[in-house]
Amino acid sequence: MYYKDVENSQPRTRSPARFVNKSEVLEYVDKDQLPISLGGTNEAAAANVMENDFQSLADKKQVTFTQQSPPRRTTSTTSSDSKASPEKNMSPLVITPQETLTFSVQQSNSESLPQSIKMTNNREVQVAYKVKTTAPEHYRVKPTVGLIEPGQEIEVSVQLTPGSAVTASRDRFLVQCTPITAPFKGDITEYWRSVEQGKVTEHRLRCKVVMNGSPIEEKVDHLMNNSMHAITPAPNVADRLLAIENKLKSIEQKAEATHRQTRNTLVIIQIFLVVSLVYISYLLYQEYNLLQESIAAEAPAAQTEQLKPEL
Repeated sequence: MYYKDVENSQPRTRSPARFVNKSEVLEYVDKDQLPISLGGTNEAAAANVMENDFQSLADKKQVTFTQQSPPRRTTSTTSSDSKASPEKNMSPLVITPQETLTFSVQQSNSESLPQSIKMTNNREVQVAYKVKTTAPEHYRVKPTVGLIEPGQEIEVSVQLTPGSAVTASRDRFLVQCTPITAPFKGDITEYWRSVEQGKVTEHRLRCKVVMNGSPIEEKVDHLMNNSMHAITPAPNVADRLLAIENKLKSIEQKAEATHRQTRNTLVIIQIFLVVSLVYISYLLYQEYNLLQESIAAEAPAAQTEQLKPEL
């Protein structure tokens, strides 16, 4: 499981592995370190490779020899290494809770009440601590690093962010601590960058979310079961939905037909208005011509009546 610093959630980048063939391996390994089968000159390495291959084959499959020899008993070389010394297993801090960090939420998308990780320094020297988690984006942790004086007890506040409650049970916390023999007054963050891994004691915590007194997993399962039942409608409900859909389609078709009819009516009205305007213009033009002809006919008669008295 990969733990990350809370203040920096970006994982470390690793250089990709490179595969080489028999001709290229000499660029990275000397000939005297390679077996003869790989182009080297080390016969002992070849013998070791054959012995290891034979031993791995013997471990996978039981082999029967002609001379019955007592079974070979292999001793584990890691048994002594796995037993750490009591001094290494003894944590310089008393951490509460010891196994599970429980968060309480009202709803699945709400933030939790602040929880605390209590740490008590039971040593006579200063102890530096650091808190990591597998999902830094899901939690607000304050402070993430610090220094605890001898006999001092501190609390680290941990709060679940909104929307993270459903998957929080898969998250883990890691509390790292290391004693400081000499008095320290510098930057504790910079100090952690130079700490040897063998001097660090680790304490792991699981996460649990409770919603209204019950684990959130039970609530989620209950909601999923109810939603699955709600998704499958009863036959009469399906028939009603189909009837409503058909009625909506019918109304849509009628509305479209009415829209086309209204548009055609507006076109006819526009044509009628244009024709009427042209006809009225024509009548006015005819009336104007008749008026001009009558005026032209009355003008000579008026002149003749004016000339009679003079004669």
